[in-house]
Amino acid sequence: MRTQPNAQAHSLAQRLWDFHTAPAAPAAPRHSDLILALGSHDLRVAAHAGRLWAQGAAPVIVFSGDRGRRTSGDGGHERWPRPEAEEFAQTAARTAGVPASAMLLETRSTNTGENFTFSRALCREHSIAVGPAVVTAKPYMARRALATAAVRWPDARWSFRCFASSYADYPRDRSQAAELIHFLVGDLQRLHVYARRGWSAPVEIPDEVWEAYHRLVALGFTAHLVAGEPARP
Repeated sequence: MRTQPNAQAHSLAQRLWDFHTAPAAPAAPRHSDLILALGSHDLRVAAHAGRLWAQGAAPVIVFSGDRGRRTSGDGGHERWPRPEAEEFAQTAARTAGVPASAMLLETRSTNTGENFTFSRALCREHSIAVGPAVVTAKPYMARRALATAAVRWPDARWSFRCFASSYADYPRDRSQAAELIHFLVGDLQRLHVYARRGWSAPVEIPDEVWEAYHRLVALGFTAHLVAGEPARP
């Protein structure tokens, strides 16, 4: 990820950020049957899931995830010693006091589709009926999480909530600012590719968002694109 963003890249990336994060609900959640926390490298997601539980959003949290692209040590990142679900559960317990009795851990999934599929099976095993449900993840996962849920767990009624963050505030250092743009670009491509493959529901992407995507691809922000798929769908 050697490409470093300039002012133009940040402006284009802001357009993608705004599109990806638009479905996130800012209001306090009404009572739901379940909080599903999608695993990732960002432990702020786990802390937010704990806060949602403490606010009474739902009686149980499912933490879902083995190790993904980054937490498995890919690209020179440090490999997590335990699955993401276990690390998330520990964080929620420490930051929000969530007891083990209020958490279920799904430790097999390595992608968003599996997050929903395996967590749905886990809830069935524990006789948890799920109607209204909250999914939480990194802020820019809002559209992809909901599009995936519509296919992988369609009988639940999903809303997306995440920790508060702006595009400028999300990265913690300069290297993460560049990495974020790669993720924003890759996730937009995934909305198109995964819907075509039947892995998620179709999402309408405005022309101005595609324009920003194409310009960022031309600038070299391609590290998170789907292998074997054209960069310009």
